[in-house]
Amino acid sequence: MGTSMIEKLEKSRYNLLKWTTIGWGIWYGTFILKDVIHNTTIITIALCVGFIGLIIFMVNLVKVLKLQSDLKLDKKAREALNDELHQLNLHKSYQFGFWMVLSVTTVFVALTPFIQISAQLVSKIILYFAVLSYLIAGLIYTRD
Repeated sequence: MGTSMIEKLEKSRYNLLKWTTIGWGIWYGTFILKDVIHNTTIITIALCVGFIGLIIFMVNLVKVLKLQSDLKLDKKAREALNDELHQLNLHKSYQFGFWMVLSVTTVFVALTPFIQISAQLVSKIILYFAVLSYLIAGLIYTRD
């Protein structure tokens, strides 16, 4: 397996991660927005935009799964792409996502004496920021 093939697969992985991040940010962000805003016109527009984000997210998830299944068949490519640096980047991204969960949760705990927010909305916001921060950290660490 040539170096150019590995570079092509790494670029493909980065692009998949980038578009997955964009799709998640748009889709789940507008999904949360419908719980915050009560104007039906804005909600309708947001859900249409969110549907586009969902399509982007799902298409890229399918592509990620296809890439993973292709890598299972090619041992050299799998070893080249899943090296120690990639594993370290994954761990650093998970760590960043974990700290984001703790940070957002701390903010909501600090706000509880002053405002009342539904537990469902808080859970959605924590999930949104946790996944988004993990994906963005993955982009940053993969790019380096």
